[in-house]
Amino acid sequence: MDVNITDNPTLEEKNEIIDELWKHNQIFHPVDINTFIVSLTNSNEKIIAGLIAQTWWGALDIKYLWVNESYRYKGYGSQMMNAAEVEAEDRGCHMAYVDTFDFQAKQFYEKLGYSEYGSLGGFARKFKRHYLAKVFTKARDKHG
Repeated sequence: MDVNITDNPTLEEKNEIIDELWKHNQIFHPVDINTFIVSLTNSNEKIIAGLIAQTWWGALDIKYLWVNESYRYKGYGSQMMNAAEVEAEDRGCHMAYVDTFDFQAKQFYEKLGYSEYGSLGGFARKFKRHYLAKVFTKARDKHG
């Protein structure tokens, strides 16, 4: 038995590990993990904001959300979050979760109805990571 560490895994290696984990999970509940992206582009078709998420087991998992610095505080992040939540509800999701560092967007998510359910300090020996969740309780307007 060899223990191998690589900082440059192949896509095949990553997929094998993920696929094997999901095969195990499939024993307990059907696996329905699906990734999607919400993005905003400017008139030059350059991405100025984006959100990467996945839905699985009735949950929306927000992986990444970014807005170009010159476009921040104009409602684009909220617009993308709303679009992601609508997509998730269309896929049958009843809840969402996200994590963020204390220097990032905790208040932003709280304004959108997310509540902190835990945190973990010590990142870079100075930052705290916050874990937030939201239960979908009503139908929403698809256009924000």
